[in-house]
Amino acid sequence: MALKFSVIFFLMLCSSLSQAQLLRYQVFKSKKEIGTMTVSRVSSLSEVIYENITEVRYKILIELEIKYVLQETFEQGVLMRGHGFSSLNGSKKITYDIVKKEEGYVLRSEDIPQRISFETIMYSAAKIHFEEPKDRKPVFSQHFATYLNFKEINPHYYLLTSPQGENYYRYENGICTEVTVIRDFGTLYFNLMPESYVIVNTPDSLRNK
Repeated sequence: MALKFSVIFFLMLCSSLSQAQLLRYQVFKSKKEIGTMTVSRVSSLSEVIYENITEVRYKILIELEIKYVLQETFEQGVLMRGHGFSSLNGSKKITYDIVKKEEGYVLRSEDIPQRISFETIMYSAAKIHFEEPKDRKPVFSQHFATYLNFKEINPHYYLLTSPQGENYYRYENGICTEVTVIRDFGTLYFNLMPESYVIVNTPDSLRNK
């Protein structure tokens, strides 16, 4: 009984000290649902942790199962550390980690370290679903080890160009509701699930903070 009480107390304490938001997207290719993307933001008194998990499965010549994971931790709005990887059919293809140092950042990709000279990173790929890139705000990508630029096509609708192709993002009240990803193998559509719109329509949510 004492152990059960301690567990319940711990869970209540964690709940009182942190706030979590979850966005879930359906992923389509040629009007066929092929997977999901889940993006979360957990805020505590000292830090904010963002995590993106994307899992899709489709067939070209053979069946492909692709997973993408990105996690980043911010303190007082500054990126302190992060980790990510992508895998194909269960085998990791790319892994990377980033850590803030006094002189900038160290990004390790495939166990090869490189120094990133940016003094502080405040807006990154992990944040873009919760924070609209206003004022053409550039976004840092661990995957590409550099900043990428948004271009506003229409109000609250943006184009992000990377070495892999084009991504289009649509926002409502600061929350990303649609993503269109254009690649050589086809176009993927990410649509926010109806149950996640409660975050979009909640005035006192943590968005854009």
